[in-house]
This record gives sequence, C-alpha cells and structure tokens, in this order.
Amino acid sequence: MKKTAGKSNLSIIKDYVNGERPFIQVGYDPSLESSDRKEGEEWEDSLGRRWVMKNGYKKRLPKKATIINEKRCTCCNMDTRWGNYLDDRVWPKTGLCYDCFIDNETKLRIKGVWEDYNKLRELKNVKAYLVDHKQKFEEAKKWCEDHKDDPVTFMEEDGSTETWEGKQDYTKILEDVTDDLKKVNERLSNIDDEILELTKKCDEAMSNET
Repeated sequence: MKKTAGKSNLSIIKDYVNGERPFIQVGYDPSLESSDRKEGEEWEDSLGRRWVMKNGYKKRLPKKATIINEKRCTCCNMDTRWGNYLDDRVWPKTGLCYDCFIDNETKLRIKGVWEDYNKLRELKNVKAYLVDHKQKFEEAKKWCEDHKDDPVTFMEEDGSTETWEGKQDYTKILEDVTDDLKKVNERLSNIDDEILELTKKCDEAMSNET
C-alpha cells in the first residue's frame, strides 16, 4: 500500500474507514466541475480565476480591468443609465439628467443670462470644430513637408503606379495650409477669451441669490 507523508499503512486504512482521503489531490477544485454548468455560465474558482462554459467545455477567462461606465449627473449624481430616453438625449451634451437640465435652464432664464448661456454653448461647439480642423491642417502640412522631395508618382486605373522625372512640389499647398493654420489659431485664441468671459458671467449670475 502506498504511504502518504508521515502516515503508516494502518493510519491510511483508518482514514478510509472514517471516510477521509489520506492522499493529497493536487490541482483539484470542485468548483470547476462542468457537469452542472450551463452554456455561457461564468464562475470563479477558489484561486480567483474566472471560467466560462463554452461549447460544452470550461474555458479560462483572461484577467481584465473593471471598467466603470457610469453616466452620472454632475448636479444630482444620478446615474442616467437607469433614467429614460430624455436623460439619454441630454446627458451626453450637458452632463446633466433631464430634470436637472430643465431646472438649470429655468434658473438661467430667471437670472437673465439665458442668451449668454446659449452663446457660450455655441462657442464651445465652434471651438471643437476648429480644434478638429486644426489637427487636420497640421497633419496635411507635416505630410507635405515630409514628402516634398519624393519623386512624382501617379496611380493608374489598374492600380499600378507611374513615376515621372522631377520631385513633388507642395509649395502652394503648404502656403495655403500655413495660412489656414494661422487663421484657425487666431480664432481659437479669440474664442477662448469669449468663452472665459461668458463662463464667468454665467457662473457669477448663478451663484448670486435672488
């Protein structure tokens, strides 16, 4: 009879009689038994490993970070994921639930800064539009600068390319893009000042008690 560490044959027999298993089972975890698992079911074993039942077999799931995808109102802290379709429409643009949005707009009208608030919102949209175009202009400028000494190449209808003598000349394009970038940067500088001024005006009006 096989011995276990520190046990005699007689002790092993007594263990069996008492319903105990004297041999150590390495790597066995009853939570991994798949006979009662349903397709798609996920569970965690005693070592904290995640498993899923897929196509009749248990498959270990990789570790992944927990992503908190909350959409909380910045005013009342309600998670708008559990709100209604009005919350879904309002929160992405304002960060508020629908009730707080209506309450905020009512206060703005009472305080007399509704028009300023509307203008502020429009300026922020314009700024986002300008920032996007600025990035595209910068990418176009860099591409022209990086390829200005490349040979002149054209692509035919069949997908083949034809190279001509000479080098690519992006002088005109670079001039136009540089000019556009200058105008965008100037407008962004001015719009930042306008946004700052209107934000301050609205904040002061909302913070004053009626």
